[in-house]
Amino acid sequence: TELELAIETVVTTFFTFAKQEGQKGSLNPTEFKELVTQQLPHLLQTEKDVGSLDEKMKSLDINQDSELKFNEYWRLIGELANQCGEWSWEHG
Repeated sequence: TELELAIETVVTTFFTFAKQEGQKGSLNPTEFKELVTQQLPHLLQTEKDVGSLDEKMKSLDINQDSELKFNEYWRLIGELANQCGEWSWEHG
């Protein structure tokens, strides 16, 4: 289904960027910035309180190890999905 493909894409994208350097299975700051700038350029432009990508990564990094595990990355996806849902609700 479309939803299953969307979830698969979210997961595959994370692991594609997470294995570029450093620990496999987590995003370091460089990988995070590459993922965001390449894969989320339009959604993050509209986010009100993004600030810098460094600040955004710190806010997502629950255990403060300077890397994002999948569950921490998923928080970003949830925030963006929530914003899309709010926009759709307001403009639908």
